[in-house]
Amino acid sequence: MLHIRGVAHYFSMIIPPSKVFAGSDIGAAEQWTEYLNTLSWAPGNRDQHTFNAFLRAGSLGIDPQAAHDDVSRRIQASGGTMSTSKIQSQLQRAYEHAGKSDSTAVVTIKQPKPTFDPGALKSFAEKAPGIDAEWLQSRSPVPLRDLTSASFLAHLYEPGEKVLVFTDLYCQGDHLFEVGAENKTLPKFTADGVWFLANPVDGKEYPNPRQENKPSRRSEESVTAFRYLVLESDVADQAQWMSALVQLPLQISAIYSSGGKSIHALVRVDAASKHEWDTMRDQMKPVLVALGADEAAMTAVRLTRLPGAYRGTRIQELLYLNPSPCAQPIIQQFP
Repeated sequence: MLHIRGVAHYFSMIIPPSKVFAGSDIGAAEQWTEYLNTLSWAPGNRDQHTFNAFLRAGSLGIDPQAAHDDVSRRIQASGGTMSTSKIQSQLQRAYEHAGKSDSTAVVTIKQPKPTFDPGALKSFAEKAPGIDAEWLQSRSPVPLRDLTSASFLAHLYEPGEKVLVFTDLYCQGDHLFEVGAENKTLPKFTADGVWFLANPVDGKEYPNPRQENKPSRRSEESVTAFRYLVLESDVADQAQWMSALVQLPLQISAIYSSGGKSIHALVRVDAASKHEWDTMRDQMKPVLVALGADEAAMTAVRLTRLPGAYRGTRIQELLYLNPSPCAQPIIQQFP
């Protein structure tokens, strides 16, 4: 299973302090940060240390929204969770105890929406310069020369598992590929390219309650294993995005181009259920979206580009393939 704690730890490395402490006195913010660094966010300490952190924030005059956001970030970085209502209650009580009960600064806290931060991506990417397609291909555990789309799928799914392949984004799948079976040739040349559904399905149609119970074989009801998460970015600089990917402790099974300006990564998560998949995704989301990941693409039934196929005249090129990835950053792994 993916090591969420390791991924969340990177949040503190890529978010500039000015973003965390906007509106607060810099000297007070530094004092509060020093205090936060002395606290443990492990289970058993989390409730008391959350209150203590907010108490110190109130006494130093830290903006309550900034205090809320940074404590939430640190809880996530520990691999833990705490309900929004509980955090807000702790914040309100602490600020009242610190003598801020009559202050209009204590307001209803809004959950911060993850947003792309080009400066954070640039700063993070600079830690691993020189990452490009050739570098990734040289580090691929599976040799990529002459690897077909069918071979790519066979490396990532178990014998008997089925994968939906598409040439039309709005259909129910043009081809149901079964690993180990005698399959028809997969589509390769189309004007818009070829996609596959990242998680395997049983191939059967079920009523989709999120679309007025319309029959579907590409909804979560058809998924047989919540194994993968797709990361893609249309906003990040391509070279910086690749440099970021190789530094994160993600179990990356594949990296490939879209046949356009985007680079996709297939991350192995091995969630036991859709709920667990959503929880794992939500814990990673602040880090990944800040680096440029498309939040809308982070769904359990996401279509992603099929390597080896063509989008018009441009190949959807496979850059890296590792069927058994570990959570160690690619850049730290031996070639």
